[in-house]
Amino acid sequence: MSYAPTRYLAWARQFFGTVPFDLATSGAPIAGKDVLGAPADLDDLSGVERFASCIARYNDVPRAEAVPALGTAHALWLAYATLVSPGDDVLVEDPGYEPLVRAAEGVGARVVRFARPASAHWALDPDRVARALTLRTRVVAITNHHNPTGVRTPDDVLKAVAAVCQARGVHLLVDEVYAPFDALTDGAGVFRGSARKLAPNVVCAASLTKCYGLGPHRLGWMLGPADVVARAEDVLTASLGNLPLQHANLGAHAFANIEALAARTRAGMAGRREQVAAWMATRPDLVWSAPSEGLFGLATSTRTGELLPVLEAAARDHGVLVSAGTFFGVPNGFRLSWATVGGDALTEALSRLGRVLPT
Repeated sequence: MSYAPTRYLAWARQFFGTVPFDLATSGAPIAGKDVLGAPADLDDLSGVERFASCIARYNDVPRAEAVPALGTAHALWLAYATLVSPGDDVLVEDPGYEPLVRAAEGVGARVVRFARPASAHWALDPDRVARALTLRTRVVAITNHHNPTGVRTPDDVLKAVAAVCQARGVHLLVDEVYAPFDALTDGAGVFRGSARKLAPNVVCAASLTKCYGLGPHRLGWMLGPADVVARAEDVLTASLGNLPLQHANLGAHAFANIEALAARTRAGMAGRREQVAAWMATRPDLVWSAPSEGLFGLATSTRTGELLPVLEAAARDHGVLVSAGTFFGVPNGFRLSWATVGGDALTEALSRLGRVLPT
């Protein structure tokens, strides 16, 4: 078992923090102490259990179905390490988020891909999943909202895919870090829409990173059936020992302030998706995934193939960064996020991007 480089993150880190117009970052801006405040006691020994209980309450699931993790990436690894043995197959959507592949390969799985084609507006198709399953498949891994297109999969489709998986003794792993958009919480600090509640074989990975601006704090979790969570806790103990106490206390504190964090995100994102959609409508050379929720979408070029050199030039020479579709399996496309840029700055960023794209 070994972990290959995650090419997308390695590529993106070259540019993060170096360009004035960042249309690649796909999470709400970092929430500082002015919004989050600080926990009263970072050394409270009850912090780990309180954090786990807060995760369960936020996701509207029983405590026995939730286990904390160090961000969504760690939660994905935890799920694979719990559910997959070396030599098993993991079925991953294509296009897709590269860490879904790398983490599976790292625990010794063979990754098999199934298509979410542009011709079907990137939809998740239960029949495609069924046809791609092998005798050795143990996990089907997807994102919702779909990364990189931003398209949401409806609950009835997720249930159908889960049913296909369950008939073969397979778990459906859903990276739902973006799923709370746009509603976020219900006013009582609860996200009611977790896919975990849709079927008994659904396992979910998520965090407070993308929706609430807490990425640097790695406040994540895995949700699953109680027996799977119990095994995941064994994996967590074997690999980490104990969750860091101060991390857990900060997590519990963040959930106590989740409504304020949600309000900040709602205010910050207002009108930006529509602004991007209006610009895309002026570009006949681009096909836009047109997500109805969330904070990013995928544009594909009708005029050229590999866009990576163009997008690197956009960052280097014009100060505007988007996520190259090459690293998601769409070389003639790019993921564009409006998470950190809005208003006149977003107008300028789109103008600069437009000047370097082939027409």
